[in-house]
Amino acid sequence: MGGPPPLHGVRVLDLTTAWSGPMATRCLAFLGADVIRVENPSRIDSWRGIGRGAGDPASYPDGDPGPRPYNRNYRFNAVNTDKRSIALDLRRPQGREIALRLALRCDVVVANFSDGVLDRLGLGYAELSLRRPDIIVVEMPAYGAGGTLTSYLAMGNTMEAMAGMTVLMGYGDGVPRMTGTFYLDPMGGLHAAAAVLTALAHRRRTGRGQHVEVAQREAALHWAGELLLQHIENGETFEPDGNMVPDAAPHDAYACLGEDEWVAIAVFTDGQWRTLCEVIGEPGLASDPRFATFPERWRNREVLRAPVTGWTSRLPKAEAASILQACGVAAAPVDHGGDIANSSYLHERGFFAPLQHREAGTHAYATLGFRLRDTPGGTFTAAPCFGQHNEEVLAELLGLEPERVAELERAGVVVSAPEEVAGT
Repeated sequence: MGGPPPLHGVRVLDLTTAWSGPMATRCLAFLGADVIRVENPSRIDSWRGIGRGAGDPASYPDGDPGPRPYNRNYRFNAVNTDKRSIALDLRRPQGREIALRLALRCDVVVANFSDGVLDRLGLGYAELSLRRPDIIVVEMPAYGAGGTLTSYLAMGNTMEAMAGMTVLMGYGDGVPRMTGTFYLDPMGGLHAAAAVLTALAHRRRTGRGQHVEVAQREAALHWAGELLLQHIENGETFEPDGNMVPDAAPHDAYACLGEDEWVAIAVFTDGQWRTLCEVIGEPGLASDPRFATFPERWRNREVLRAPVTGWTSRLPKAEAASILQACGVAAAPVDHGGDIANSSYLHERGFFAPLQHREAGTHAYATLGFRLRDTPGGTFTAAPCFGQHNEEVLAELLGLEPERVAELERAGVVVSAPEEVAGT
């Protein structure tokens, strides 16, 4: 027990932005890989906040953007733990040459550009594999290469719509609902991380690398896989009805004591229904012909909201859930961000790691949801500041002396601040 993490000795060049790509490389860093982010001074990662949200106080510790908000944005800092940062201007030939040399010193290159961008930068698999046959290049285009959607750009919300997920949510009024802006991103990120591990296993057996494509829309299709199969098999299309499901009633979220506080309750059997009626102080409902059996309860499910809410609204959500769970009725509090951040259980589990960021201060960061007993990974260092490791990486991987790095900085090839901040 307590050996080196699984990816100890694996080096990853991270050319990703926002969430899906950084989520993939965050998983690799958690497992022990040395992840080196290449940051673009002219098109800074949107999650650093420059250009659209730098002035939003909610994005920064204590509501203070500070003099370098791009180093304090919580979004970026949450998904880039345990990585190093080097900032290169890839518009310049020298910048592309340095990126190429770095890539050839890495085992894995990960990018979530649109199709063809990596090749145009001279960092595609065809170019890199000529010089290093064992290299693994993972690209994460929205829709994949070779089809009519190849050139389309996308974000999480547009990919969600294209994956058919929006028609699976709603209230039966025919209006599709979005889950939110970013729901698709971690799906693509987890698929990409799994693909890297698979390619590394293949390389260990054969000595060969390979090109891997993770089409993020297709990764998302697995989220609704059973509904897709249902339509393929019998032509039936799922129609959403709020929180209702065809095999449980009641099945919904019910208001609890406090503002915007809720408990989710699901009743699957007649026995659970009778228990719920006893708990909420309405035993007569159990024998009411409108609710005595599941088919009747399902047809009259909306009528049940008032008596159930009459009980839940008098209790804190966690207490209501605990009472029902103890009686064998499925229930859970609907937690919000504050509940999760302050969860004593998650803290006892070690889900949060206190990390000190040199500009954002010390905060608890969420780790990842997998644990390896014998080869544990973990979250140990805060996200890097923009270009924080320029000199370190160039010296370590390319053998450049500080004087040479300083020359590259004066030439604008290596930078320490985004262009719109530096004024270049």
